[in-house]
Amino acid sequence: MTAARFRVGPSDGPTVADVLERMGGASRGLAGAAAEGRAFLNARRARPDDAVVAGDELAVWPARRDARGAPPVEVLARWGEILVASKPAALPTAPERRGTRSLITEVAELLGLRAPPHAASRLDVGVSGAVLCATGPRGQRHLAAMREAGRIARVYVGVAGGRIEGAGTWDAPIGAARSRGGRSLPAVGGAGAKDAATRYRAVASAGGGAAPVTLLRLDPVTGRMHQLRVHAAHAGAPLLGDRDHGGARSLTTARGRVLPLARIALHALRVTVPDESGEERAALAPVPDELRDLWGALDGDGSAWEEVLTATPEAALPPGLPSGAR
Repeated sequence: MTAARFRVGPSDGPTVADVLERMGGASRGLAGAAAEGRAFLNARRARPDDAVVAGDELAVWPARRDARGAPPVEVLARWGEILVASKPAALPTAPERRGTRSLITEVAELLGLRAPPHAASRLDVGVSGAVLCATGPRGQRHLAAMREAGRIARVYVGVAGGRIEGAGTWDAPIGAARSRGGRSLPAVGGAGAKDAATRYRAVASAGGGAAPVTLLRLDPVTGRMHQLRVHAAHAGAPLLGDRDHGGARSLTTARGRVLPLARIALHALRVTVPDESGEERAALAPVPDELRDLWGALDGDGSAWEEVLTATPEAALPPGLPSGAR
């Protein structure tokens, strides 16, 4: 697929939305292109209300719905210009270059927003759960300040391949390392490695002796790319389905049933942040059925999911990291 390209004329209108409407609107699939992240103004992703001048180049990529079968996006909580949305595993947090469905474009459509909200952090494709977003500049500034102050707390739950016991802190530094396919992926000790810390607690185990798995509560202290995935793999127990970091692509149960792993077994369960008045606000994203079903197929105790939030990780942090860092 290739992009449709337009040169803005003197009478095409003052904004990207005006130009798209003039160029054919709904009849050519252009009307929602900017809101969906498919429009680029002078090679930079455009918003509907971005100003244009004669001579600007507007490129519009055709819609592509790779994640058509994904569960619906849900807005879990909203206060002021802040909201928390639940991202299905199959969706990217933000649009890819060709306008694949994404969390923020789905939220914009769901709430009737003129432009997609800003995601304060991103969950990888394959990971589900709560994502904190800002719908305006005031909210965006507030979330940036809370992140800088270490006031945003997140709790994840994951299913790791292997046996992990007890609780503690993983603190291996994370940088970039080139993979076999030529991609640079986050890795322990890679180029430009930075301090990273993840609190963990083993909540339950399942799977039998031949292929043990562990249900983990994970609390990121820092926010490096792929941090939880890299730390779990470095601990010898990569998350199920995490192919980039050595996770299993399938599992065989004690009864001989082969379970294909179509997603990463990681879910952002809860996010907590103060609102502008200082009141703590929290939103909980229910664990999706596919993870509960996977755990059940491995003979895991279903009540373990509810124990995650009460299984508080150890408070100790590695030297040099502030106690409030997130």
